This record gives sequence, structure tokens and C-alpha cells, in this order.
Amino acid sequence: MPKSVRFRILTRELNRVKKQFLPKISPTGLYSDRQLMRTLAYRVLAHAEIESYLEDRAWEVVLNAKTAWDSTGKTSRTLICLLGFSGLTMDKPSDTLNRGRNINQDNHDRRLKISKKIDLAINNFRWVKDNNHGVKEANILALLLPIGIDSNDLDPAWLATMNTFGEKRGLVAHTSATLYMTIQPPDPATELNTVKQITQELLRIDGLINTLMI
Repeated sequence: MPKSVRFRILTRELNRVKKQFLPKISPTGLYSDRQLMRTLAYRVLAHAEIESYLEDRAWEVVLNAKTAWDSTGKTSRTLICLLGFSGLTMDKPSDTLNRGRNINQDNHDRRLKISKKIDLAINNFRWVKDNNHGVKEANILALLLPIGIDSNDLDPAWLATMNTFGEKRGLVAHTSATLYMTIQPPDPATELNTVKQITQELLRIDGLINTLMI
């Protein structure tokens, strides 16, 4: 299956960040302080690009499912998963179409209209996406399971890599760079290899996401 437009953008931006910040890999493994500082910047910026990709693609799937529902009434795996993973209560139908004087219209519609339930689930997911801050396993599950990606299709080893990647990014973002470099100086070759491993698996997930939009 061809790469999505958004994945091509991710690849382009990661290459740009690599060229601007990551030094050429040294066979001796020796780098200047400046090169190591730029390597830390590469880690943070690569993390940001990957995080943005996941958020954008997830929202793209949701909007596609919503458009299909609004235009044709077609249900999809994405809509079912959005409802199932929304955390919202699925109220039973109201006993009457009449709202009654003391009943809120919005609450009444929630018990009568499936479109209302769908809108609530989508708004809930949009809040999750907008408040996402990371690429660890918990972040990935919150973004991918509600759009219809099956948990069996997510590689546990890759998720472990994402956890480590996210933790290392957090250390850089919340620690003095000078202090961090004295404790755990980065290795440009390792950083590059990690991003390659992550994007290789993301390409497979990109294909899974594409199938949700057919």
C-alpha cells in the first residue's frame, strides 16, 4: 500500500532535521560538545515530528469517518471504536420523544439520537488528541485504538522502544543540557538508528490507517 501524504511529510521533515542537527557518524565515536548538543536537539525535534504525525493521522481518520457518516449514514470500524473507547456512558433510549419541562434538551437528544452520541465521542477524542503530549505506549494507545487500530496489530517491542524514546526526550526537555551531557552523553549513531526503527514500524501502521479510510 502506498505511503500516505502525511507519512511522506514526516519522512521529509525527519530528513531535514537530521541534515541540520545530526553530525556525520564518526567511526571513532568521538564528537565535540557542540555536536553532542545538536544531537540532543535532533532527539527532541524528531520526537516532535513523530508525535505530530500520529496526532494528525488519527484525526484524519476520524474526520474521514465523520464525513462518510454525515453524507451517507455509513458506519465504520472507526465510528464503532470511537464510541467504544470514548469512556462515555451509552444511555438507554428515552421513554418518550417529548423532552419535558425539567429535562435539558442536550441530555434528551443524547438518549434519542445516535448522531449526538457520535458527536460526543468525536469531541472527546479531539480533546484527547489536543491534550496529547508524548509518544509513549499510553499516548499511542489513546490515539490509535479509538480510530480502529487493533491492539494485536501493535508490536510490543516497538511500543517498548517508543517508551524509551519518550523517556529520553523527557530527560532532555526537563534537565539542564550541560548536566545531562555529563551524566549520559548521546550517541548520534544510536539516535539515528532509533528514529529509523520507529519510522520503519510507523510505515506499517500507516498502511493499517489507510485501510480504515477505504
